[in-house]
Amino acid sequence: TPTVAFAAVAVMLASLVVGVACASQFTAMPGLFFGHIAAMTACWALMTSGSVVYGLTGFWPTPGKVKDSARIWHAAVQSLAVLLGLVGYACIFRNHQLAGASQFGFDAGNPLAKTAHALIGYLVLGWMLVQACQGWSKFFGIQVGSIRHLGHALNGRVVLLLVAANMALVLTTFPLSQALLWGLAGGILVTTVVAVLLSGPAGKGPLASAREQVAHDDSMLKAEEAAEGYKPLPPGEK
Repeated sequence: TPTVAFAAVAVMLASLVVGVACASQFTAMPGLFFGHIAAMTACWALMTSGSVVYGLTGFWPTPGKVKDSARIWHAAVQSLAVLLGLVGYACIFRNHQLAGASQFGFDAGNPLAKTAHALIGYLVLGWMLVQACQGWSKFFGIQVGSIRHLGHALNGRVVLLLVAANMALVLTTFPLSQALLWGLAGGILVTTVVAVLLSGPAGKGPLASAREQVAHDDSMLKAEEAAEGYKPLPPGEK
């Protein structure tokens, strides 16, 4: 719907503004450390924007006709997000290597939040790579009439929430004012939650994720419904 489409645009703009505001607080940091922050912040912004790209189809009177284009944009944006995530990891890995620090945040005196941030970061990065592989497998499967990885959309929403929580967590370890901390962390979390709601069934109406993307193919719908445990009604019942 147009309402969802405008909300999707608002989420994209909010992720850009919040991302720039967050990264700009750390420009005085050493190059590799700032590179980590900038790349990871851009990664979050792209993940957030990519998750709501299907909502933009609400601007068209016949959204079904632009689903294929939206799917391509979703794949491209999320793939770029994964690439930036890898760049961000490479920056912090090299920074720790040069400083002789633990790659897992186990240095003596390190705040618990920083250690948790590092460990969660590994989980998130691995999850993102799995999501990317499944996403492209699903993309090419749809092209040949095959539904794969039905949990891809839900997993994507979960990992996006985890990314946002991890960003908010590490912000608590920096010497930021309470107002700035709450503003940045709140902006990240609220923008992410809205994106998750828009990309889920509540934001898409009665058709969810993969089913919505292939609604034009009745045979594929039946296959998905069977996989999800739906039982066909007896003949004559509605």
